[in-house]
Amino acid sequence: MIRPRRSVLYMPASNLRAMEKAKQLAADVLVFDLEDAVAPARKDQARQQLLEALERGGYGQRQLVVRINGIGTQWFQRDLEVAACSGAHAV
Repeated sequence: MIRPRRSVLYMPASNLRAMEKAKQLAADVLVFDLEDAVAPARKDQARQQLLEALERGGYGQRQLVVRINGIGTQWFQRDLEVAACSGAHAV
């Protein structure tokens, strides 16, 4: 099925307020960023917050995407593991 996407909202997975507010915004796709929007010292916290937010749900019919750090980084493997079990639609 073709699903038009009119708007995409990116937010740092370290920002709980943004992730909650996104539930009420009219974006077609929500991208939870674990990459450059998250400071290195907050990577672990952001991963945990991402898992908890997606487990709680409330994002309706929006497509949920996780943006992870690049393959050559120290965070890639853990980001990929978290994204794979998050329930997101895409990485």
